[in-house]
Amino acid sequence: MAKVNIRKIYFIGIHVLLVIFVFTTLYVSFPWIRVKVKEIIDPAERVYTIAHRGASGYAPENTMPAFALALDMKADSVELDIHLTKDGIPVIIHDDTVNRTTDGKGYVRNMTLQQIKQLDAGTWFNEAYPMFARESYAGIPVPTLEEVFETFGKDLHYVLEIKASKTDRMMEPVINELITKYDLEDEVAIHSFSASSLRRFHQINPEIPLYQLIWYDNTAARVSESYLADVKTYAVGIGPNFQGISSAYVAQVKRSGLKVIPYTVNYQVNMDKAYMWGVDGVYTNYPDRFLEVIETNRENANW
Repeated sequence: MAKVNIRKIYFIGIHVLLVIFVFTTLYVSFPWIRVKVKEIIDPAERVYTIAHRGASGYAPENTMPAFALALDMKADSVELDIHLTKDGIPVIIHDDTVNRTTDGKGYVRNMTLQQIKQLDAGTWFNEAYPMFARESYAGIPVPTLEEVFETFGKDLHYVLEIKASKTDRMMEPVINELITKYDLEDEVAIHSFSASSLRRFHQINPEIPLYQLIWYDNTAARVSESYLADVKTYAVGIGPNFQGISSAYVAQVKRSGLKVIPYTVNYQVNMDKAYMWGVDGVYTNYPDRFLEVIETNRENANW
């Protein structure tokens, strides 16, 4: 009788191991199985597509055409960068100088709005990316934050990057004034590499969600719990560079209660990887591509 039981246990054990081996092989080999398992274990309410500087892979970054194209592509939000002019007007440009993305030279902070409005913010794109060039891009101006809000209003959701220096305390109240003027509190989030700037904004308007931007030179498997606890005192999430994080990193941050939205994810292989890691969204120059990745992965997950 004992021998029969041993044989039965042995038989069952062999088949359990076989099932585990087959499932593991399938899990590794087929992305749709991994997606299905991920959705069962840790279902995401939504994975957000954030158009980085607008749909900047197809149009001049941080311009009205780039934002309009992101809206047409059904991106969840547009990300845009803000500097203050010499006369204190928030304009949409990434660098602290106008050199790279206009036909002018000089620091934004040393130029008046009138001077910046005379610059061509589109021709450089046509020259750099002829496959996406359009005649209408030539001569387009650098927009102000107010012009963006006036044009798109509540049709868009916005992630505003504060590019102010540590000593510039004018930026936060000016931005908040425009947000409230256009009644966009529910459509706006703020992110910045400057924790002090985010803390100031949190004091001004604690209802606006904030994200701490982070740069890693090397891949970080983990982040200190004390750092995450500190970030949670003023922000709802973090935005690390994609090349500096891992699946373990994403899991740890999400367990802490913070959201994870990496930047800038432009290649499909990385988009798939980010989705599988369970990020809450990505910043991308190609919002249409990431939306296709989300749709494909979710279709593959439907058994």
